[in-house]
Amino acid sequence: MKLTVDLEICIVAGECYYNHPTLLKRNEETGCPDILVAELTSDDDIREAREAAEVCPSQAIAVID
Repeated sequence: MKLTVDLEICIVAGECYYNHPTLLKRNEETGCPDILVAELTSDDDIREAREAAEVCPSQAIAVID
């Protein structure tokens, strides 16, 4: 599974990197999220990624099988 972020629709709310810092971090230049773990291999990473996608107000985050 993969974690993706569509930076074209990201509104930089920060919910993803504030609530899921093991997967995403704030890009200091743009404020947009940078992906730390793109390949989701553990159950914890998959759960966290799905939660990050759920809380994203712009629906810019996706978990792809």
